[in-house]
Amino acid sequence: MDRVRDQILRHLLKSCGTLWEVINFQDEDIKETIRVLEEFKEKGFIEPQGDKICLTKKGIAFAKELNIRPEMDFVCKECEGTGLIIGKEFEKALRTFKEIFKGRPKETAEFDQGVVPPENSIRRAEFVYLRGDLENKKILFLGDDDLTSIAMMLTGLPEEIRVIEVDERIVNYINKVAKEYKLNVSAELYNAINPIPDSLKGKFDVFLTDPVETVAGMRLFFSRCIEALKGKGDSGYFGVSHYESSLKKWFNIEKDLLAMNLVITDILRDFNHYLLTGERIITEGFRVVKEAPFPPKAPDYAWYRSTFFRVELIDKPHPLITEKVNWDRELYFDEDTYVALP
Repeated sequence: MDRVRDQILRHLLKSCGTLWEVINFQDEDIKETIRVLEEFKEKGFIEPQGDKICLTKKGIAFAKELNIRPEMDFVCKECEGTGLIIGKEFEKALRTFKEIFKGRPKETAEFDQGVVPPENSIRRAEFVYLRGDLENKKILFLGDDDLTSIAMMLTGLPEEIRVIEVDERIVNYINKVAKEYKLNVSAELYNAINPIPDSLKGKFDVFLTDPVETVAGMRLFFSRCIEALKGKGDSGYFGVSHYESSLKKWFNIEKDLLAMNLVITDILRDFNHYLLTGERIITEGFRVVKEAPFPPKAPDYAWYRSTFFRVELIDKPHPLITEKVNWDRELYFDEDTYVALP
């Protein structure tokens, strides 16, 4: 796509960039980004300089032929491009949450986990609050490896938070923290292949989830979540990247949402910044590394982003899946999967 080509060119005209930076500064999925970079490599437009990808003289000349100019940067540094600063009202919650976050169970590829920094969890809480979905609300989390449930309850605003989670380590840690800090948060073991427990159906005002990035996986997660909502006017929040979700996938996700009586009310692009850093990215066989045009070094910052969505029920919940399902490969992986183990 010419748009991706042009975005990569204008970024590299501004400065050389790591693979992770190049991925950040374009709009398409990783698959398309790597395809364009490979094409640039074959044509002699790019070359490696240390851990950076740089334009060659030939690449600079090509960009000039297309009248491409160096990229301009208008992203807010204080809010990290999220549009939200951490207000003084939530600063105490952040300080406490940072200490709790240090003791969390480390993420594992077994459950396709990726956590956001503590500041990101607090910004999630702020946004949910601004939309009227935090104060005096009953909230359900389907999965919570980054402990955002704890961050939200530390604000003192929700009435109750329940977490259903497949990782027993996280369940135990959330319950331990809730008891220690006297928070009205509880967690229980749950695998989304199973129907949601009857005790949770129709009990909540809001859901939050970070689903696996396949159409089938998201259809399953959203179906489970909306069964827990009370009804019309209730809301949900989730993240979807454009790194591992093509626009065709976004189209199919949106069709599913509409079929469930959910309408998108808010979209915060690249709001969630995930801590997919360190040698794990290099050594575990991810496609983003294996198919890169030049061998990358491990990223040292939260390069992976996802867009934060808010949806709202316009009528009764209409889940597309209510029965037990088989947890097979298609729920976890598809052709867009570049940062998860195959």
